[in-house]
Amino acid sequence: MAKLSDTVNSAMGRQKADLVIKNVSIINVIDGSIKKGDIAIQGNSIIGTYDEYHGEKEIDGTDLYAAPGFIDCHVHVESSMITPMEFDRCVLQHGTTTAMCDPHEASNVLGEDALKYFQDASDNTVMDLFVQLSSCVPATKLETSGAELDAKTLMKYAAHPNTVGLAEFMDIGGVLGLAPDTMEKLAEMETGHVDGHLPGITGYALNAMAACGICNCHESTDIEQAREKLAKGIQVFIREGTVCKDMEALHPLIDARLTPFLGFCTDDRNPLEIREHGHLDYLIKTAIDKGADPIDVYRIASWSAAQGFGLHKNTSKWQRRGLIAPGFQADIVLMNDYKTCDIDSVIKNGKLVDDHSFERRSIPKPIGFNSVHINSLSADDFNLPGNDMHNQDVIGLIKDQIVTEHLKLPLKTDEKGHLQRDLDNDVLKISVLERHNRNGNKAIGFVKGFGFDEGAIACSVGHDSHNITCVGASDEDMALACNRIKEMQGGYVIVKNGKVLGELPLPIAGLMSDKNFEDVCEDLEGMRAASKELGSALEEPTMMLAFLPLCVIPSLKITDFGLVRFSPDKGDQEPVLIDDQRRNKPENTPVP
Repeated sequence: MAKLSDTVNSAMGRQKADLVIKNVSIINVIDGSIKKGDIAIQGNSIIGTYDEYHGEKEIDGTDLYAAPGFIDCHVHVESSMITPMEFDRCVLQHGTTTAMCDPHEASNVLGEDALKYFQDASDNTVMDLFVQLSSCVPATKLETSGAELDAKTLMKYAAHPNTVGLAEFMDIGGVLGLAPDTMEKLAEMETGHVDGHLPGITGYALNAMAACGICNCHESTDIEQAREKLAKGIQVFIREGTVCKDMEALHPLIDARLTPFLGFCTDDRNPLEIREHGHLDYLIKTAIDKGADPIDVYRIASWSAAQGFGLHKNTSKWQRRGLIAPGFQADIVLMNDYKTCDIDSVIKNGKLVDDHSFERRSIPKPIGFNSVHINSLSADDFNLPGNDMHNQDVIGLIKDQIVTEHLKLPLKTDEKGHLQRDLDNDVLKISVLERHNRNGNKAIGFVKGFGFDEGAIACSVGHDSHNITCVGASDEDMALACNRIKEMQGGYVIVKNGKVLGELPLPIAGLMSDKNFEDVCEDLEGMRAASKELGSALEEPTMMLAFLPLCVIPSLKITDFGLVRFSPDKGDQEPVLIDDQRRNKPENTPVP
């Protein structure tokens, strides 16, 4: 009762609060006002606003604006290429005080060990890192992952205080086809929270997914898709990552009427882009620059996001957040200019964030070293027999999107009957190699849009099963790049004419660096310079390459099984294998 007595006495102004921000301009996302006043904090809670308070510590907020801490509604920490503890250091200074994390990438490599590692990390981060349960491991039955997570295994981790529910549910075909294991996962969360993943899903199929409890979606790339989801009760997250940039298409949604049903997310954003442009603060600034009312934008980034996950109310697991109001968690972003989201400082759980904030953390031991298992390769390993009498299936890249086109293009063969690239028309060879020591699958295809005619890029980041993916203008350079990935035990490599131009080692599950985020940024700068030397037309060709095995996104992708088509607009309810290149094909493999 003593703590509650202190709360009442401090709220009444009878005694000093622990911390008071004096005379600050408070952005009120409830009524849209910006008014000056004090914010009093006791422990990790706000206990008074607007009225005059005195504190054991005081911050002069005369020239500052205060907004509720920002909430990232969907992020894969592994895609930042750093550990959760480094992610904490990287994004908290940008005002992201809470993030809804899906350890889907590491789980597809390491299984439940990844869930445990991320939950252990979330117990020790300064920010609140909520770890959703990765619902689709493997993501589809058309690729080889390093692990499987069934409903029973997932439920072992459901009671953790930093877990809200199931992470993005991508198995649309499993739902619509009533697959037993898929339905069991949804049944376990029948009264809980389930994040969505609904690219191009409309009509009856969208109804079915919503009726099964899907709460939200971060995969809306055009405004009509988003409006249909909103009309059917699905919260829409506006995403702006390193590769996927949806703000341009979706910012017209931002108005006072729709803000309760929107959220912001980064999904996949590398630390160099975070350092140069920002995290959620960048999304906020961008939305305001495009004409959105700043109050609407800050509401989306805080209160609306909190509501979507039930974080706006107290539970046995967490304290409510999303407002600057008495009784709410003291997560506050102080800004010099709210229209540009120019951050002065961040308060997390009632404490000013500085370098010392991170020194007291316990760091979980990283896991997943030595996870890359492939044989040494030569140029001959990338031969692809074919018939030049027919147009070939080619993946067509789309700028700033992970959605691709399904192209049909003529390709020639050499004297041995092997299909050849068409460098004059920017058609390169692409390959995916299974790296989890399960079957040795290798698939080869073609892709248009990378914009270079010498060299190769390879990576062990290949959403969602994270096999080795390589694109190149020569088979020799592709072999060199993949062999270097094996030597590093994961990462990104850019080569040209038999020489390594740049590399970024990612030895933790082949996804994350064991360095701090500042050093990773330096490596990424080297990779960016190497990309320019290679002559790529893309700003981040390495990140784009990592998404080309992601066959739950339309329209044509490649996994270690072969080419996969997913075209909901043409009737596909799930991805379809159209070019089976598996080493050991099951008998009676269906032909699409």
